[in-house]
Amino acid sequence: MRSHLFTTIYLLLLISCGYLATDVYLPSLPAIAAYFQASDNQVQMTLFFYLVSFSVSPLIFGPLSDHVGRKKVILGGIAVSIAATAAALFMPHIQGLVACRFLQGLGLGAVLICSRSMVSDLFTGKALARQMSLTTMLMPLVLAIAPTVGGLLQETFQWQAVFIFLSVYLTLILFLVMAAPESLKQPSTKKFTQIFSTYRAHLSNRQFVVFGITFILPSIGLFAYMTVSPFLFQEQIGLSPSEYGSLALFVGAGILTTGFLNLKLIQYFSAIQLLFLGASLMIVSGGLLLVFYSMGIFTTWSLLIPSLIYFSCLAFCISNSAARAMSVVKEHFGAAAALLTTFQYVAGACGSFIFSLIPNETPLSLAGCFIAVGVLSLITLCFALRCTDQDPVLSY
Repeated sequence: MRSHLFTTIYLLLLISCGYLATDVYLPSLPAIAAYFQASDNQVQMTLFFYLVSFSVSPLIFGPLSDHVGRKKVILGGIAVSIAATAAALFMPHIQGLVACRFLQGLGLGAVLICSRSMVSDLFTGKALARQMSLTTMLMPLVLAIAPTVGGLLQETFQWQAVFIFLSVYLTLILFLVMAAPESLKQPSTKKFTQIFSTYRAHLSNRQFVVFGITFILPSIGLFAYMTVSPFLFQEQIGLSPSEYGSLALFVGAGILTTGFLNLKLIQYFSAIQLLFLGASLMIVSGGLLLVFYSMGIFTTWSLLIPSLIYFSCLAFCISNSAARAMSVVKEHFGAAAALLTTFQYVAGACGSFIFSLIPNETPLSLAGCFIAVGVLSLITLCFALRCTDQDPVLSY
């Protein structure tokens, strides 16, 4: 029991590194814009380029970890991210900060893909689904704390303190990884140059692809919110950095609650049914935000409550989709997890980029995004039903 608890905590810390590096600095975005005398759109590019490298990195380091082991790749990724985070403190202009964030995403993308692959190394079948659900449920505890800490650091010291905190945190994770054992028991015997044939094999698996799509779609709305929310809440509504950061506690509580609910419901309902529930709630969240906007109501709670409904869907959609996609994979888990992670963050980067181009952010565009993601998810799930009917193994 103790070993299983340690494994869960260890995986949670590793998987959370990439998310922490984004969430902890969100309250500082308006202050960074003022410090570098940059526009909101320029500062939002620090998030976009981070997501670009974060999404590309798994394509290389996921298959590499199948050959050399997860631990070596994780250590290299953390080392790169620590160097990039420390260098960000000395950048004289916003373009330098964007470059550092790009390198940071490159390193932490390697950490994320290896930690996700470790879950498949250590668990199988329903144990794999339960572990993914448990990780999804516990992740909000980390993600809720990050913006809160970031907001307090911003108000007390300034944005540089956020990057110092992140450097120290990643250094501690580095020592933890050095002391942990390797999870990969049987390295791949294929040549590393054959990774693209491995990718083709996974992409030719219709069940993997269809559940992979339902896995990546929610990220569009998630990163759209992350891109515009610091400016909507702080510049337009008037919240302080610490007040904005504390809103993550509500987000974390919502995801934690639905994550626990998902763990219980997965025993009585199929993944498809829970995915339909999550997609329907996405449409509800966008519709509610649209109603508030049409009535001229623009407050903290009119923006937060619909967003909380959307975030609560993540536990239903992401964990169940990932478990079903990975359940049809027989080998090369690193490459399979790399594809899921890459497409997830490519989708997130697209959402972030589109919203960074909007000159005057309003809740209307966010409402449209939530509704569109929900509708696309329902369409994809209807196709998933056909795949499930043809392959009864996927109905569990």
